[in-house]
Amino acid sequence: MSGQPAADVVPAARGRRRLTVLLLAGLLGCPLGCERSAAPGSPPAVPGPQRSPRATIEELIALRRSGAYQSLGELVLPGRAHEITTTLLAVDEFLHANRALCNFVRDNVTPGLAQAIDQGHWSDHLGVFSRYVELVDERIEDGRAVVSFTVDGRLPLRHAELRLVNGQWRYDPGPGYDPQLPAAFKRMARGLRLVLEDLKSGKLPVETVQAEPERLLEEVRLRLLPGVKMLPFRPEGD
Repeated sequence: MSGQPAADVVPAARGRRRLTVLLLAGLLGCPLGCERSAAPGSPPAVPGPQRSPRATIEELIALRRSGAYQSLGELVLPGRAHEITTTLLAVDEFLHANRALCNFVRDNVTPGLAQAIDQGHWSDHLGVFSRYVELVDERIEDGRAVVSFTVDGRLPLRHAELRLVNGQWRYDPGPGYDPQLPAAFKRMARGLRLVLEDLKSGKLPVETVQAEPERLLEEVRLRLLPGVKMLPFRPEGD
């Protein structure tokens, strides 16, 4: 015995025992208080989808409104983002031309005539990328989902389909994105730009339009016609 007091020996012994327990815990690969690890060979836990089907569609709509088309690929089926983006860019070009024409007519003729020639309704046939979409509900079954929605508050309900891919919901655009769509909307945009150019240049005098509003309505119809004939759909009444 070295003559060391017993009171000093006891804490040292406790310290050695605690160190031994900590070392054993480290060798076993589990810190004190942790849950037991999965047995070797057991399948890894699969995380659930980060977004629900409805939240996925909401995010797609937000991306469309902000023009963040590069992010669409993460939320649609692999290989389908390009056709959607190409179509939406053409639709945006058309809506820009429509807005410019309506603004000119509103400022130089009458607001009523600007409303009458507004052609924005042509973009209401793009599924969840239409204007004024309101989501209603969602149904999920066997790795597939359907989100119901309205466009401009009108019935019947429309439906967007999604599929579960690698644990994440992806929008399935189906066969609706006809390769003619981008060319059709670009041609329609060109027609509206021509009408605006005629108004600004005086080829179609503002005074004439003020006296005969139907002249402008007919001009818009004729300029749109080549592009409208290229569309794969026809709204009711057209």
